[in-house]
Amino acid sequence: MKPLGWIGSAKHDLLEFPDNVVRDIGHALYVAQIGGKHPSAKPLQGFGGAGVLEIVEDYAGDAYRAVYTVRFAEVIYVLHVFQKKSRRGIATPRREIERVRTRLRRAGGGISEVAKREAVIYSTDSAFHALDLPDADDLVLRAELMRKIGEIVAARGLTQSQAGALLRMDQPRVSALVKGKIAKFSTDRLLQALSDLGQDVELRITPARAGKGRLRVAA
Repeated sequence: MKPLGWIGSAKHDLLEFPDNVVRDIGHALYVAQIGGKHPSAKPLQGFGGAGVLEIVEDYAGDAYRAVYTVRFAEVIYVLHVFQKKSRRGIATPRREIERVRTRLRRAGGGISEVAKREAVIYSTDSAFHALDLPDADDLVLRAELMRKIGEIVAARGLTQSQAGALLRMDQPRVSALVKGKIAKFSTDRLLQALSDLGQDVELRITPARAGKGRLRVAA
């Protein structure tokens, strides 16, 4: 799992967002850490490809954004986090783009160059743990369960309607699952979804190697 580097006030700004938004953006960053791309993460226009991505979350009529880069082998930098004030148009405001460009340029100079200009908070753990969320262990578990469900649905070529019939969910609920809206699903419901998809789910309890135990999916 790749470490995260939060540049400037990015982590603090994210924690100012509503709880559900924090968890959904944290989920998208976790997926990036393990080498994937969350459905809410889209290449940011004007940066030459898919190396700079913008996580787009809309919640209760407001728009929230987080921009990160996967251009560097050693770390995923969270470049900027902000609330998009205007609801008109989908374009990212110019002043936000300029801040991303500035931080990306500094990141290109290496870890020491970034640190000369702005504070950087590094974390080698999951995004959920980096954000100090009290349910971080459970969120990692939910993220892995959602990943497995997505793999099964994709492998079978199921439409949302077909998946909904198997999972006993209506279309909006299936859409939320496919889009990785982690805050909308409990661990119990995700385990039930795997069972509905014809998967045996076993819980195995073993002594921890040291200190506190951990929750994980082995599939």
